[in-house]
Amino acid sequence: MKRKFQSGNDYLVLYDCGTAFLRYGNSSPVKCDYYECGDFITIRLGGDTMQMRIEEGGISSFTGDRWEEIYPFDIAA
Repeated sequence: MKRKFQSGNDYLVLYDCGTAFLRYGNSSPVKCDYYECGDFITIRLGGDTMQMRIEEGGISSFTGDRWEEIYPFDIAA
């Protein structure tokens, strides 16, 4: 199973195995790791960590960015 989120032209795809792909605009997707704990998602990319709060219909970063969940999953692959 996977979940896809969009914020503007940026996309985040989460897979059940703890792997995520993050794509900013037209750039190539970057592979990163993530894990969920309660209502939070922690994404690790190299030495950087980003935490997001799970909300109805999407996720929000602590900096205020809102990522909407995309249905069906094949949109903006």
